[in-house]
Amino acid sequence: MNGGYEIPEFGLAYVRDIRIFKSLSSDEYRKADMLVSACYCMSGHELYKNPRDKDDWRKKNLAKFSAFITAAVANTIGDGKKTYLLLGPIGTGAFGNDVKCIGEVFCEALNLPMMGSKGPIKHAFEYIWFVSTDRWKNEEFKTIFSIDKSDTY
Repeated sequence: MNGGYEIPEFGLAYVRDIRIFKSLSSDEYRKADMLVSACYCMSGHELYKNPRDKDDWRKKNLAKFSAFITAAVANTIGDGKKTYLLLGPIGTGAFGNDVKCIGEVFCEALNLPMMGSKGPIKHAFEYIWFVSTDRWKNEEFKTIFSIDKSDTY
């Protein structure tokens, strides 16, 4: 990593109380927490040894996404009201992961029961938004999650 800090393969960095200002000319802001993780680099070997095949890729990404969704739940203040989970198309730029596959694994992770819950972990958040500067990626995620009929997001 050329002297940098490598995030463990199934780990993440958790940054609390980031201030997001309404505008450059305003002192109004919202606080947010940020989870930093890395995906597999499908265009070459970078941080981690790449999965052997598509099933291994799905299994490892499901473990990774489950870990950071669980971290988000564990660090939620209060009962989760007005809690937003913002997810993006992680690893779909320079790392070359397929947007549809990433979205499907996010959908699967959000529908798993975690931390002793009886229902899907997605119910721990009042809102789940998918955010990308690439509109087509947002549309792909929207399509994937509209297929999920378990309940609404």
